[in-house]
Amino acid sequence: MQTTQEGVSVIIPVYNREKYLEECINSVTSQQCDFPVEIILADDGSTDHSKEIAFSFGSSVVWLEKPAGCQTQSCGTTRNRGIEAATFPILAFLDSDDYFLPDHLQRCYDYLRNHPDCSIVIDQLYSQEGDHNETKWHRPYPEKDEAQFKTIFLDNYIPSNLVMLRKSLFDKVGGLYDAEAVLSEDYDLWLRAYEHGERIKIIEGGGAVVREHSSRSIRSIRKTYQSSELTMNKAIKRYPYPANWIRKRKSVFQFRYAQCDVAEKKYFSALWRLLYAGLLDPVRAMKVLLNVLPKTK
Repeated sequence: MQTTQEGVSVIIPVYNREKYLEECINSVTSQQCDFPVEIILADDGSTDHSKEIAFSFGSSVVWLEKPAGCQTQSCGTTRNRGIEAATFPILAFLDSDDYFLPDHLQRCYDYLRNHPDCSIVIDQLYSQEGDHNETKWHRPYPEKDEAQFKTIFLDNYIPSNLVMLRKSLFDKVGGLYDAEAVLSEDYDLWLRAYEHGERIKIIEGGGAVVREHSSRSIRSIRKTYQSSELTMNKAIKRYPYPANWIRKRKSVFQFRYAQCDVAEKKYFSALWRLLYAGLLDPVRAMKVLLNVLPKTK
């Protein structure tokens, strides 16, 4: 779809979020902006009342039905449908169970407007435990003004909820979200951006609140790590990442898998993974060991 000159398209993938969707949409419509904003809700096959809630906002939102022949179900492919429908050259993203904080869109838009050489900007992240009202600063970023390539490779700490980017970025980095990166589409996009010389700028201010759900199973956590590992393997095939970065990242995955194994009482597998992680990154292994050993007075 052809884009217009000025404005932001906020893309919200939706899948059975009737409990939180109204708050999510309200957090966008209440933003005070000196530019036009469109809200695109890209459905991923919801079977609850999400569609009715979206339609209650009238013409202020666009609802994209999931194509009848589409068999995939992922946040990345759903976002892609929203990106293709967007009419503005600047994009922002929000998950349907989360919400923006005041002035997030204006602050990020001003930065991109004043820095035409920048394609990606992020705000600060806050979190909220489930349905509790109290929010807290999620964690400080490793860097202050710009996310570093090595840091992103070793630990993807940037969710799309915080990001505003130029739609033209996808042409520069070889396409939209990777459909195969079912649980690591953000990680894949940031790596491709850095591989093509783009940078992620960090600005001060509350950007979004991510709702943390404590009901995630060990199986789903393991799948997230597996997806990120697949993304890493694809990345190192197309770009000359330093060998020490690769060893450190592989070591992190082994530590994470070991944690899952322990939770599932697969102790032999956990021990094997810890030994392998130690071979890949002895310094990290020593730090982990010192943290778990009993402290002596």
